[in-house]
Amino acid sequence: MESFHPLPGHGIAAGMVALTRRATLFALPILASCGAGPRPGLSGGVTAGEMAVPRLAALAAHGTMPGEPDAVMRWTAIPAGATQLRIVVHLHGFSAPGEPLRLAQGRLPGSGLVLPASPPTIAIMPRGRPVPGRPGAFDWPAMGVPGGLQAVVEEALSGFGPRLPAPTHLILTAHSGGGSGLARILETSLRGALRVDEAHLFDALYGDHGPVLRWARTRAADQRAGVPPPALAVIARPGTATEAPSRRLAAGLGQAGLGAPRFRVLLTSASHNDIPRLYGPTLLADAGAALPATSLA
Repeated sequence: MESFHPLPGHGIAAGMVALTRRATLFALPILASCGAGPRPGLSGGVTAGEMAVPRLAALAAHGTMPGEPDAVMRWTAIPAGATQLRIVVHLHGFSAPGEPLRLAQGRLPGSGLVLPASPPTIAIMPRGRPVPGRPGAFDWPAMGVPGGLQAVVEEALSGFGPRLPAPTHLILTAHSGGGSGLARILETSLRGALRVDEAHLFDALYGDHGPVLRWARTRAADQRAGVPPPALAVIARPGTATEAPSRRLAAGLGQAGLGAPRFRVLLTSASHNDIPRLYGPTLLADAGAALPATSLA
């Protein structure tokens, strides 16, 4: 059993939760769990809030970091009787060697996880594993294996108890060094039952563009009624290490007949660390929205 701690400035009641058994993500309602979770609304739904999750069993492979939780979460109000629930998972970037990660106080405010009031949304930022021998670098091995992302999401949602509708839409976002973890998760998702509906990469495509392109092709051919069509937004900076892989991805999308506004590779001169904050909220509100100060690659 793990404690769910409210972040400073939010009066969310802390409680003890246990994941009694796995639900099937995006197919069945989340199972009730022991103890209190996020605060219920007056009408029986869930009020908006944030919290830090000190430990997630599904992230045990990431080890622990002194003073850092395994994840932080943020969510909108979720009305009683809601029939849709969107899940957003954000992978943070690297740190300078010796620099504290500060997942809750530093990374969350700059993550772009500013959630529109509708649809009901829960955002999760899991802490990466410090890469041995590479100070400041992180990866996400627990989430890049079949069933790994699903296990993290299910365990994180277990604290809400039975008040949640079944998740209906999954978005992955990443900044900087988190992009390699996102690409691996996308590749893995194509070999299992977990469906990723959108991906947003904020100056985060440094290596092989193949996994992202393969995911985009597959999802574009597999659309579902009742949820927005799949979407991809990749933002890079000219003259940096993300430009060439992003342009190769843009060419591949064009060859596959995938283009704006749902599938886009964009260039911007915005500062690397500002990109999630500048563009994340707009994309979460509308994945096809125009993004200022960008141009198509």
